[in-house]
Amino acid sequence: MNIFSELRFFYTRKVEPGFKIGKNALVVDIGSGEKPFWRADVFVDKLSLGNIQRASKFDTIHDLGMFVDSDVKKMPFKNGAFDFLFASHLLEHVEDPGAVIKEITRIAKAGYIEVPNGIIESIKPFGSHLWFVFKNKKKLVFVRKSRLIHDVMLKNGEEYQYLFGNIKEPFIRLYWKKNIEYEIIDNLPLSEKFKSGEGNVKGLASYNYYVLLAKILRFFFYKNKSAEDLKKTLSK
Repeated sequence: MNIFSELRFFYTRKVEPGFKIGKNALVVDIGSGEKPFWRADVFVDKLSLGNIQRASKFDTIHDLGMFVDSDVKKMPFKNGAFDFLFASHLLEHVEDPGAVIKEITRIAKAGYIEVPNGIIESIKPFGSHLWFVFKNKKKLVFVRKSRLIHDVMLKNGEEYQYLFGNIKEPFIRLYWKKNIEYEIIDNLPLSEKFKSGEGNVKGLASYNYYVLLAKILRFFFYKNKSAEDLKKTLSK
């Protein structure tokens, strides 16, 4: 991709989804991490996981809206609490994506999901991704990684990183409404499954420019919700 293609690609993934949502809609970003969705009203992440699972190694941002420290497999929200749910680069990290998808469709009416294309993961597997994810029409297909295949592909991929720029769709992007089709393929014994780490490590960069962009977008295009309205999304 050239610089213009990269900017366009970034816009369609990180900015444009926010303009597809009405200003009064309640929006939640789960697994918000260090790159929170600028249009979200509520942000969810599990702080105890730390930043080791992120390429940037930035800490979780929790000062944009209402932040909830929670496991995404069981979130403290009412059924249908949100009009839209944003989940970017989350499902490939979780132990049970099926359970998380069920929770996603429980708390939200519609949303946007983004995961790395299994082709990218096959070239060079990321150190905290537990699953290869593929798309069959509108169905997300999750294939569990083994420790052995992760190590083999990691070494093999060192010679093929140049292919990244030639892959037209490095990420699977899915807008959904009411339900999400998915399939889990996992026949590995527990001892052979690839595991990721938890905790914090020092980041490579000193400033998170993505957060600056999110704050600029919120300043011009975001409609503030009252704390009282946001707390109504929580289950009692």
